[in-house]
Amino acid sequence: MEQESDFNLREVKRLTNFITNLISNISTSNKNELENGIRETDDFIRKEWDLSLKEIVTFSEFNFMNKLKELNEIHIEKLAELLSEIIKKMNTPEIAKKYNQIELAKKGVLLINSLNDKSKTYSIKRMELKHILQKYIES
Repeated sequence: MEQESDFNLREVKRLTNFITNLISNISTSNKNELENGIRETDDFIRKEWDLSLKEIVTFSEFNFMNKLKELNEIHIEKLAELLSEIIKKMNTPEIAKKYNQIELAKKGVLLINSLNDKSKTYSIKRMELKHILQKYIES
């Protein structure tokens, strides 16, 4: 039993580190590197969670949250952060339209609201992230 929990903990840490690296790569990428960063992100979420950015924008809220129900809370928060970084870097109308910037922002807000509903602690970081995402929805 202890080996299983050790394995699960290592797996959570591995995924968390990888997502953190993706966030860092997206946030430091320039205009030319953004498409590669988005593709790398898409490949990762497809491999790890059987989900793609295209599916994220096309899923209903219920189906999206149902798809993510098995994820660890930290991974849901990191996914919201990753979506936020991608959205912030979409600096051309073509990229924003191609990846449906507004719908990605809506799904990011949905993730944060879900976390806030489940969590017993208030997170300023999550609220700041939600505020940023809502700006893209309203624009």
